[in-house]
Amino acid sequence: MSWAGLAGAGVSVSDSPLEQRRFGVTVGRVVVGNDTPTTTTAAALAEALHGASHDVLVVRWPSERVALAATVASSGRIVLPADVLTYWEVAAEELARVALRDGGALRIDRGSDRAADGIESLVSVVESSFAAYGNHYTANPAFDPELALAGYVEWARTAFERHPDDACFLIDGATPIGVATLSEDRERGDLEVELAGLVPDSQGRGLYGHLLRAVGDEALRRGLGRVIISTQAHNVRVQRAWAGLGLRPFAAVTTAHAVRPGSSAAQMLRAQRS
Repeated sequence: MSWAGLAGAGVSVSDSPLEQRRFGVTVGRVVVGNDTPTTTTAAALAEALHGASHDVLVVRWPSERVALAATVASSGRIVLPADVLTYWEVAAEELARVALRDGGALRIDRGSDRAADGIESLVSVVESSFAAYGNHYTANPAFDPELALAGYVEWARTAFERHPDDACFLIDGATPIGVATLSEDRERGDLEVELAGLVPDSQGRGLYGHLLRAVGDEALRRGLGRVIISTQAHNVRVQRAWAGLGLRPFAAVTTAHAVRPGSSAAQMLRAQRS
């Protein structure tokens, strides 16, 4: 989830029609804004959970508000701990000048540079780099992991079609081996990386930094001062890479799935247990 989507005060509830079509159950999102007053948060979250009729609610709250887990558990729904997202930041200028090993034939293409095969390249890299990736969907037997991967692809494809230059491709010779998809928050001066990955054969070779340094360059080109990126807490490997590139963690967000008893999603859970 984007950092911009967690901003503000209050508890928001929204439908997720794309996930509903993909998984065949009604899915809603419940988000506790980072600026929600501590004194009212538990009551507002309880009210939101009680009022929602979705089969599955994807609930997110700032991890430091640990007591909210009890609020979710008291909702009368079946609660599945799903993941913790960690958010990292770096000044764009710092990232753009990070020292890297010689890239050889590596280059960076913006989306508009690949008008002929941009979507094909994007889909290929995302499918291979996020295959079998542990995300919050994989905590829930109601969600097919293959369909979850299709969701990542759809997310990236939609963003590319909307604005091709919100994608940076890492090219080795003539082959796309990595991609980062971006969104900007001009009000806060942020460029956020929504998805970033390398194809498996290119991982572990010190190439990831070339992709992120290009994101720093893109942020400066747009007049934005900060780069933000996030991942699941279990993804230690990529967080080590970020630390080596000068990024620093600044926030964490907890995710849980709250499943409505009697729904088809709840029936899938019971089948899984039997």
